[in-house]
Amino acid sequence: MPRFASKKFVIAFLAIIVVVAGGYFIWDRYFSAAGKARRFLTEQVDTYQRQEKAYIEAMTADTYGGKTPQETLDLFVVALRKGDVELASKYFLLDEYISREKWVAFLNDVKSKKLLDQMADDIAKFAKPLPLTTPDENVFSFGLFDDDGTVAISIDMRLNKYSNLWKIESI
Repeated sequence: MPRFASKKFVIAFLAIIVVVAGGYFIWDRYFSAAGKARRFLTEQVDTYQRQEKAYIEAMTADTYGGKTPQETLDLFVVALRKGDVELASKYFLLDEYISREKWVAFLNDVKSKKLLDQMADDIAKFAKPLPLTTPDENVFSFGLFDDDGTVAISIDMRLNKYSNLWKIESI
């Protein structure tokens, strides 16, 4: 009999260890503050990696723009003169949401005021390269100047390193 009792004791002892270890594992992974934080961080990293991949794919597929800042600006002016807001907006850099909606809205507002041709003429006639203020070779700016020589409007450009084309970052 003692042998049977010792077997029961060992089995019961191992069962208790498995239950306690399993309970600790579940508590540590799912219910503890560290477990919740770890899960949250993992989800955030996964989300960031998915969004980064989508952004890189969109930037790589973005084929509108020129090999130089001037070429992109000229293409933009041509699109403005055609009244093609959709095409003109494609010369802008994608934002963090992989969108150009704010630029489409801006250009549609300019179009509704019947100022696209004026905008195109002003850029074509008066936009002059601004001196580089940063050693970054992937940025470039044009300026439109007031009568007193101050920059009234700045057109900032950035090289899309994924498609190797220049894009308008802001006006």
